[in-house]
Amino acid sequence: MTYAPRHRKAEPSLAASVITGRHGKVLTGVALAVPTAVAGLSAPADAATAPVAQPAQAATAAQASQAAQSVAGVAATAAALPTHYAGGVYVLHHGHSGSLVKTVQKRIGGLSVDGSFGPKTRAAVKSFQGRKGLTRDGYVGPKTWRALGGYPGGSASTTSTRDTSTTASRSTTGSSTNARAAQIAYRYLGIPYVYGGSTPSQGFDCSGLTSYVFRQVGKDLPRTARAQQAAVRRVSSPQVGDLVFYGYPAHHVGIYVGNGQMIDAPKPGTRVNKRAVYQPEVSSYGRP
Repeated sequence: MTYAPRHRKAEPSLAASVITGRHGKVLTGVALAVPTAVAGLSAPADAATAPVAQPAQAATAAQASQAAQSVAGVAATAAALPTHYAGGVYVLHHGHSGSLVKTVQKRIGGLSVDGSFGPKTRAAVKSFQGRKGLTRDGYVGPKTWRALGGYPGGSASTTSTRDTSTTASRSTTGSSTNARAAQIAYRYLGIPYVYGGSTPSQGFDCSGLTSYVFRQVGKDLPRTARAQQAAVRRVSSPQVGDLVFYGYPAHHVGIYVGNGQMIDAPKPGTRVNKRAVYQPEVSSYGRP
C-alpha cells in the first residue's frame, strides 16, 4: 500500500482542473501544453489542437460589421430624399423627408411641419386629393403640386390657371412696386457684409438685404435665401426689382436692377455692391 499525504488527497488531478476549471465550469477553446506522460496518459497521435482566437481576424470582422452599418445608414438617408423627377417637379411620397415635405405640410395644414412624410402626412395628402378631385394615391406629383398652389420656386407646369390670371391682372402694380424696391437698394451700397445682419446699422447678409429693402415697399419676405426662393413666383425673364437666386435650394440672392446688373451683399469681407449677374450659376429668378 502506497502512502499518500493527507494534504494531497483532496487535490484534484491536473486533468480535472483542465476540464472543470476554477468554479466547476467546463473550459473550452483553451490550448494547454500537457506533458505526454501525466498520470499515465499519453496524447493520441490524431489529437485535435484547441482553437486559438486570432485578434486580427476578430478586429477585421468588427470593422466589416461597422462598415456595413454605416453603408446601411447612408442608404437609408438617401432613400428618404426624393429622386423621381416628373413634369418639372420632384414627386414626393411616404418615406421622404426634407424641405419639400415641409412645404406640403404647411400648405395642407393641420399637420406637424416636421419634414417627414409619414402616415399622417400621407393620409392628409389623400384627403386633400379627394377634395380636389384628384386620384387619391398619396403621391405629390405635378397635379397635386398644382392644386397646392404650385411647386416651390415656381414652374410653368405647376402654376395654376387661377394663380396665373390673378398675377397677370396685377403685374403692372407689382412691377412698379418692385422697381421702387430696386431704387431703394441703391441707398445701401457700401454697407459691410455681416452674416445674419438685416439692418444698415448691423450690416447685411444677402437675404437680410433683400428682406429689409422689400419691407420698405410693403412686401414681407422670409429671412433666408432658400425660403425667399420658395415664397416668390418664378419667372424666366427678370424685370427690375426681381430677385436673382443661386443654387436650389438657394444659398445666395440679389436684387435685379436692370441691364444685366444686380445689387447684393456677396460674402464676408465685402460690401453691398452693384455688379453683373454672373452666369451660368443663376438657378432662378423670382418676383415678390
